[in-house]
Amino acid sequence: MAHIELKDVNKGILRTTPVSTKILTHILNLARIIDVTCKHNQDEYTHPEKLLKPHIIALLVDSIEI
Repeated sequence: MAHIELKDVNKGILRTTPVSTKILTHILNLARIIDVTCKHNQDEYTHPEKLLKPHIIALLVDSIEI
């Protein structure tokens, strides 16, 4: 369900609105990090060594160069 809502938010951020794009981007990034850390009713923030560590390694160590 959150995945579908994030699609709607992504579409909404591309439209012209009176709200600053920077603010909308911060809200979108907050929603993304909440989705990653609280997925499947598991608290990845409290136990990062087994649940959040692969995400951090993928982001910072094994990142894709552009």
